Amino acid sequence: MKKLNILIAHVSYQASTGSFIKLLRNSSKFHCYIVGCDSIEKGFSSGSLLVDKFYHISEDNAETYIDSIKKIVHNEKINVIISAEEDDLLKFKDCQISQAIYKYIPQKHIFETFKDKYFATQEMSKYGIYVPHNILNYSEFINTNNTKFIKRKRISCCSRGITIFDRTEITENYSFFSNEYITQKFINGTLYTVDVFCDKSGSPCSIIPRKEIASKDGTTFKCEIENQQELINICKKIYNIYCIPGFSNIQFIVDDKPYFIELNPRAAATMIASALSSLNYMDLYISHFLFNENLPSYNEIMNSVKWGSIISRYYEETILIPGDE
Repeated sequence: MKKLNILIAHVSYQASTGSFIKLLRNSSKFHCYIVGCDSIEKGFSSGSLLVDKFYHISEDNAETYIDSIKKIVHNEKINVIISAEEDDLLKFKDCQISQAIYKYIPQKHIFETFKDKYFATQEMSKYGIYVPHNILNYSEFINTNNTKFIKRKRISCCSRGITIFDRTEITENYSFFSNEYITQKFINGTLYTVDVFCDKSGSPCSIIPRKEIASKDGTTFKCEIENQQELINICKKIYNIYCIPGFSNIQFIVDDKPYFIELNPRAAATMIASALSSLNYMDLYISHFLFNENLPSYNEIMNSVKWGSIISRYYEETILIPGDE
């Protein structure tokens, strides 16, 4: 097996760093020495304890942060830098850090489009994709018959800064729409996260929907891998418009129809669920993006998916595959 030195930046950020570590440890192609770094001290997150070596670094400003990253790359002879933090990806691309494979990090306008939750829904609606209705003023509110609404930060990453409230809590002085917050109709449906992995050109190699069964603090810890063809087709449509190489994910709420909630141009917190039900995506990512190897075809990867699998996360994942005893 090839030996690689991997740096995971912001190793304390999200559950996705744990997914990276587990998939790298279980690689069938690479022997990985894993280094982690973060501004949070060692021991305050599981990620800092699961790597082979940890660096506590400063994030006083972007310049000192990038300098720290470059020093680690030099000292540890790093081959690949991985991060699930959007600001990291933008900094690595802007500074053209080769170990971050910056050429294939999505363009800045992709991050900006989908970080602005109002603009993102406007874009999706333009292409005929259903989105939650944005309430812009009190007159629009009066003309709705919804009993519940959500208020969310307009510029945000992940499903953060969301408040659900009743119709009776709204007064004429309520601010429905601003540069900081937007108000949408609440949709009482089933949450799906679709993990998408694309090649260098941004063409999808796998599109795997997973239905949320249980979550905590906004992170799914139990889900079912579901062959939801309607969601797969919507994702194909979106990725035909936007070029997003590597890892990304889209969230939908499915009620009477699927509603686009958000797209994150980075690995999802629970991406390991899709990997465990199909192939090791870290092997695929490194082989293709670092060593220029061809990826299996879309049909090959999709045919490998164990549809109907239920994955329950704790320290280790438990997988229930239909038909297994």
